[in-house]
Amino acid sequence: MKISKQTLEVLKNFATINTNILVREGNNLSTISTGKNIFAKAEVKESFPKEFAIYDLNSLLSLLTLMEDTDVEFGDESLVVTKGNSRFEYFYADPNIIVSAPDKSIDVDNFFQFDLTKEDVDMILKAAAITAGPMLSVVGDNGEVVVSVGDPSTPKSNSFRQVIGNTDKTFDAKLAMENFKVIPGSYSVTLSQKKFMFLESSKGDLKYWLALERSSDI
Repeated sequence: MKISKQTLEVLKNFATINTNILVREGNNLSTISTGKNIFAKAEVKESFPKEFAIYDLNSLLSLLTLMEDTDVEFGDESLVVTKGNSRFEYFYADPNIIVSAPDKSIDVDNFFQFDLTKEDVDMILKAAAITAGPMLSVVGDNGEVVVSVGDPSTPKSNSFRQVIGNTDKTFDAKLAMENFKVIPGSYSVTLSQKKFMFLESSKGDLKYWLALERSSDI
């Protein structure tokens, strides 16, 4: 099997959420943070032939990206990466010692839905880097919906804001920027009254459930 660049991108993103991963048989990948506040699922091109656990996903990614156009074979206890005369063997972890995502989705109530373009997501990530703002807020007030990045606890801190739509609802959804670990792209975003933010890619093949801060008002 060859691992596509798109799947490697997903795995690299998932490694920022949790370096442990349980790969199940089939073409769906999922991960969950150790704090259980980030849950992600992806549908990929490849169909994995068996279930296996990886303890350090970053080390496996280093191996998979060491050489281009490699072949991967999945054995009972390890996977083997080959190219030409080169051969690497990488042993699986014990599934009982890793933090693995549940094999299910989380129901979403549609309290408020809006769209973010790839440009919007890129801007949010750049704004967080420039302002060092620790909080992403989505606020509905006075008919407008505003996305902002900053530090609500410090009135004179650097910040970014952008009007993204209109609403007749009033709400204040707060998400720690450190939990906004998404692959840049276009998403449909849903705010849930269960206090999480649900993002689904425009192709429907990538989904994130991100826990909101307890101080959120929804």
